Amino acid sequence: MKLPHLSNREQLLIALSVCVIVVGGYVWLRFMPAHRSIGELQQAADATEQRSRTTSIPEQPEDDLDRLDQQLHEQEQLVLTLKSQSDSAERRLAPTDSQLLIVDISRVARNALVNVRANEDYKPLPTTAATGANPPLTSKKARKLQAAQAAASTAAMPAVELTIPQLSEGWINRMSAGSMYARPLRRLELEGSYMALNRFIHDLDALPFHVAVLRLSIEKIPVVSMPGYPQELMAELVLAL
Repeated sequence: MKLPHLSNREQLLIALSVCVIVVGGYVWLRFMPAHRSIGELQQAADATEQRSRTTSIPEQPEDDLDRLDQQLHEQEQLVLTLKSQSDSAERRLAPTDSQLLIVDISRVARNALVNVRANEDYKPLPTTAATGANPPLTSKKARKLQAAQAAASTAAMPAVELTIPQLSEGWINRMSAGSMYARPLRRLELEGSYMALNRFIHDLDALPFHVAVLRLSIEKIPVVSMPGYPQELMAELVLAL
């Protein structure tokens, strides 16, 4: 390129300007990013070196590894045993709508020479379930009123999630509807001698399904028995099927 109209000084200045632009572009586009990356790598290396200097190697645990493995194996065996026992107990629970078990309970009462005056579903009132109290036997009219109130209270209650009852609560409350351990409850009124009632309760264990007596109330019938005959008793039982 010929620049006849430029002096040597001007040509030198142009050449210097081009050099400055090229060198500045190189520094801005290549050198500065590379220098920044090198600085970050250096900081990371310094941090790693600092951590390696301050890091302490944990000491070997004092517990014997073989003993820990043995304890773990024992705990696993215990869990399997508890699961087996739970499955065995669950197999003895009757279905929630089992009518066969109700018939079997009536058969046990008949064999024990016990007169069944009432055999019905039991739905405790909220106050009774909360306190776990054992109310005394009432009249037939009062029991019907209590059953009607319990049914109305149950119908009015909204659906709630299952809860885990406290150990301090009564068994009826712990096994009532809404509890995690809920089971069908039956209320029985029985009439018979002490030996007959005792035999009835004892023979419940021979049923194919598990039956638990949650509450038992006994009182003497006002009618006096004839001489030589045992005194007739009236009992109220709440059973969990």
